[in-house]
This record gives sequence, C-alpha cells and structure tokens, in this order.
Amino acid sequence: MSKAPETHYHYCGVIERVPSSSSKRSSQFSESTQVEKKVRASYKDEYGGGWSKFTESYKAQEYVDKKTGGMGYKQEAKYTSTDKYVDNEQGYTTEYHTQVKIQKSVYPNKSSTSKSKNNKDSIGYY
Repeated sequence: MSKAPETHYHYCGVIERVPSSSSKRSSQFSESTQVEKKVRASYKDEYGGGWSKFTESYKAQEYVDKKTGGMGYKQEAKYTSTDKYVDNEQGYTTEYHTQVKIQKSVYPNKSSTSKSKNNKDSIGYY
C-alpha cells in the first residue's frame, strides 16, 4: 500500500522600510525598502521524490550623489528557483536552476541639486 506524498511548505519574509523624517531632502537623506520571500516544497513516495524552492527579493534605495549632491535611486529585483526530481524506478535525478536578476540605477544629472525629484521611474514588483 502506497502512502500519499508528503508536501511541506515553508514561508519566510522580511520587510524593512526606513522613511524620511522630514519633507526636505538633504545630504543626510536615506530611504530604503527590502522585501524577501522564500518558499520550499518537497514530496517523497516509493517511486522517488523531489523538492522545489524559490526566493524572490526586491531592494530599493535612494542616495545622495557625493559629486553633484543630487538624488539618485537604485533598485534590484531577483528571482531564484531550484527544482530537483528523483526517479527510483528509472534510476535518475534531474535538477533545474533558474536565476533572474534585474538592476536599475538612476544617477542625477550634473546640474541637478539635492532638491531634484525627477527620478520617479521604478521596477514593477509583483
């Protein structure tokens, strides 16, 4: 008699946000956002088994350019996936790895000031 496959799900997430304390942007201004989600699923039966895991992360940060004093913006979105399958009957193991990373940096123009608010574009994160 075969047992039903066991599936385990694990979730872990971290969100951090540091908002500006004033509406004026100065050389001390710093704002950052970070989100991360990790999921893992596994199963096993008499024919084999396997597991899958993936991680999604998103980071965003504003910064003051040291040369111009203007505001800049950095973003990064990353997706990593690993899948492993074991077939005991056929005697093989298959493993797949996928990684996607998107980075965007918006640097201030040489003529911009620390009060510039022109860097509004962002990476969509879903």
